Amino acid sequence: MTALYITLIILAVIMLLLIIPADCVIDISYNDKMDGGIFIKYAFVRLKIFPTEKEKEEIEEDVKEGEKDAKEDARKGEKKIKDILRLVKAVYEELRHDIFDLIAHLFCKTIRIKELNISSRFGIGDPMYTGIAIGGANTIVYNVISTVDRHMQLDKWNVSLNADFDNLCVSAGVYCKIRTRGIYILKLGMMAAILLLKIMKISRRIKSNG
Repeated sequence: MTALYITLIILAVIMLLLIIPADCVIDISYNDKMDGGIFIKYAFVRLKIFPTEKEKEEIEEDVKEGEKDAKEDARKGEKKIKDILRLVKAVYEELRHDIFDLIAHLFCKTIRIKELNISSRFGIGDPMYTGIAIGGANTIVYNVISTVDRHMQLDKWNVSLNADFDNLCVSAGVYCKIRTRGIYILKLGMMAAILLLKIMKISRRIKSNG
């Protein structure tokens, strides 16, 4: 009986972990410099995954140091690029329905947007061009929000795009809270694993054919 109780407790803990909501919070703003970050929240854990200023500086240094090596590698990698393009073409032709099903499952069933806030204030320095720009920006943003609302689970959203007709300025902010659960991620992972196996099979076939 003790083994049964332990097994039931383990299963209960696993199920609890699978149904606990996990949130990805995107909170980024720009006003002369980038601020904020991307955070993962799960139960009592809160982890920042957006790189800090120090990490961004290190990345920029690595990019500069690697530019020379990248030029040499680009020449050697032409054949690899051709092989990748052949693979992409074959995968799209044979597995496009599976890929679209995976994407649809990700956006329609796996994730839920709990809150989405977009704000900005910008001016071009000329009232006429600023008015044209704010009209175009509103059209694009609201069309995107409308599409997301129709095809995804969007609970709450707000858009505030303001124009400064007198000054040349740009400031913007995005806050997005995305929620999912472990059980949805598990199902998505299984679908992705099956798709990956099919892609590997196609890759082996292309290599064997030369």
